Amino acid sequence: MSVADDLRAACPGLKTQEPLSRHTSLAVGGPADYYADVNSLQELIAIRNISQSQRLLVFFLGAGSNLLVSDRGIRGLVIHLQGEFRRIEFKGTYVFAGAGVMMPTLARQAAERGLSGIESLIGVPGTVGGGLVMNAGTREGWLGSVVVSVDVIGNTLKAETLSSESFGFGYRHSNLEGKWITGASLALKSEEPASIMKRIDDLLQYRTRTQPLTTANCGSVFKNPVDGHAAEMIEKAGFKGKAVGGARVSDRHANFIINEGSATAQDVRDLISQIQKKVEEQFSVRLEPEVKMAGEW
Repeated sequence: MSVADDLRAACPGLKTQEPLSRHTSLAVGGPADYYADVNSLQELIAIRNISQSQRLLVFFLGAGSNLLVSDRGIRGLVIHLQGEFRRIEFKGTYVFAGAGVMMPTLARQAAERGLSGIESLIGVPGTVGGGLVMNAGTREGWLGSVVVSVDVIGNTLKAETLSSESFGFGYRHSNLEGKWITGASLALKSEEPASIMKRIDDLLQYRTRTQPLTTANCGSVFKNPVDGHAAEMIEKAGFKGKAVGGARVSDRHANFIINEGSATAQDVRDLISQIQKKVEEQFSVRLEPEVKMAGEW
């Protein structure tokens, strides 16, 4: 049997040469050799077994919202968790969320139950799994601050629970990169639902006013430097509205790059490089990308 046959036996919905532009918020990116929508722990364990025996490269794709996939695509297997990985379970002030749960969905359901601590995630259009890896969040808070434990599939093909001391959460960073994350337990706090929902509404209104939500984009492109804001530096460097091919720096928020409909991944990366060069020349600051770059460049 071929690798594709083995993978398809474990996950019947396997696709080959799947264009990743269909699965990223920037709507760019070449094909994945193999693409699997994985619905159960049993499927995921079987796929991990195959990937280990075949020495197959594996990439986990969440919502594709903080991702720039190259025009050549991704070699190996791309896994997208859904089905039982979108499970949310509340118990008192604790909540378990599967790795495939969208963070805004989790934030809203917690708020409706009078649980606070993750309302800042309402405007972060990614999954819990991806949010754990990059410690997603905003100025109001980040996911890592409420994480108690993280469930993974280890090298022995068994479910394991990792405790908080191993996470290494920092600004847009964790030690969870490369882990086969299946979900996480979070510790929240009780509060009046109306108060939490008011904060959520305020955050959503601010996001609508300040970000280009109606155009394909990948969210904030650069991390904020220690002193200053990336958007302010980019604007002062004269890049607001500047384009390379079909990729353009947003007129609404300079730390967003939008796809005007014809952008390639290389257009976006070239624009990123130009911004970094000019900002470094003008401010002696090297902007570090927040967007994750994947695939062959």
